[in-house]
Amino acid sequence: MAGLLAAAVLAEVFDHVTVVERDRLPPDAAPRRGVPQGRHVHVLLSRGAKAIDELLPGLLAELTRAGGVTVANLNRMSLEFGGHLLCQDDAESDPTHLQTRPFLEGHVLRRVRGLSRTTTLDGHDVVDLLWDREGGRVVGATVVPRSSPGEPRRLSADLVVVATGRSGRVGAWLRQHGYDEPKEEELAIDLVYVSRLVRMDRALTRGRDAVVVSANPERPTGVAALRQEDDLWVVSVEGFAGHHPPTDPDAWLEMAVRLAPPDLAPAIRGAVMVTDLSAHRFPANLWRRFDKLDRFPEGLLVTGDAVCSFNPVYGQGMTVAALEALALRDSLRGGTRDLATRFFKRAAKPVRLAWQSAVGGDLSMPPEVVPGPRPLPVRAVNAYLDHYLEAAEHDAEMAWSFLKVTGFDEPTRALFTPHALRRIAASRRHGAEEHALVGAEGQGRG
Repeated sequence: MAGLLAAAVLAEVFDHVTVVERDRLPPDAAPRRGVPQGRHVHVLLSRGAKAIDELLPGLLAELTRAGGVTVANLNRMSLEFGGHLLCQDDAESDPTHLQTRPFLEGHVLRRVRGLSRTTTLDGHDVVDLLWDREGGRVVGATVVPRSSPGEPRRLSADLVVVATGRSGRVGAWLRQHGYDEPKEEELAIDLVYVSRLVRMDRALTRGRDAVVVSANPERPTGVAALRQEDDLWVVSVEGFAGHHPPTDPDAWLEMAVRLAPPDLAPAIRGAVMVTDLSAHRFPANLWRRFDKLDRFPEGLLVTGDAVCSFNPVYGQGMTVAALEALALRDSLRGGTRDLATRFFKRAAKPVRLAWQSAVGGDLSMPPEVVPGPRPLPVRAVNAYLDHYLEAAEHDAEMAWSFLKVTGFDEPTRALFTPHALRRIAASRRHGAEEHALVGAEGQGRG
């Protein structure tokens, strides 16, 4: 996704853009080896959807016409975060787009392939970069076919954008030519999630399209069930270190039913299993700080998971990739001179927001589950968010504000306004009054 969206931007500026992909790309939407997380829950957050629609106008309407699901009302969602079920009133806001990853990627791929300046070279590996004689500029890449032995092919380019995922090949390429590798920030979480597509009785889902029960400090496991195109559902069960979900079908089903809201359990238990179980392991949040390098070659950029990859249960990856593509567009408006410095600085803004959110959420787990220091600011923010989410159980405005912040539509500070503080205080007073009333009634009966 990061590479395709970058290609859409590059096609606005350069005469010809070649997308090199190691997989053979299927003609229709289908999971593929190079996207091991593709069979699992994916969410296109609100800001990410808008960014993609800005890059590829009309794509969201195309997704909806083809069967993609949009959900924009709290009463069509059951979202539990940190042990707090968000308000489920009849309250609408910007839609969230739900579809399988192959479905979304297939539509994006067709749009990018349809651009007059783009060419796709699939089934090829990029094995090295091409450099000028002075070693200060990247001038292309060497690629080789994967399906059969073949001669390396040299592709000349004015700009090479690396979107190769978590692999650390860029650092090795830099080191070989006298550049420093980026420093890495990492938080190990050892997350595993196990998923499958199912078909559920619509009558038993009670009109909901999205169900999320996130892990919390008392229970480092969670489940998500999202309605997809063709009226399929993807159900994912996840767990942190020491709490991994089973891959045995019966045990997996029992865990999914146990974690789901009680009124959805019959729908999951009675579902028709459409695909086999797929497991994916995510070892750690990882941020390579290209934005802090003093020197970087001209003619080279890095984007997507090759820069930063986050705990996937927060659904931030595709949105950050889209925002990085917008950062690339903005950076290219200033020309190509010193492009990397300007791009990495712009791209670091959405990356930082996602990183702080993901790492902060993971550090709410017990230290024996997610090891690592918990600075006072992280503990304070997590404690505040617990109070915020408690208020959002009954306050639709606060629930939507939380979803807009986590969906990148509003800045984080929107959760910390005086207005939010007053609503939290009012909620806590109301809760205390109810507790006192129950206590008084109990005393009277005694």
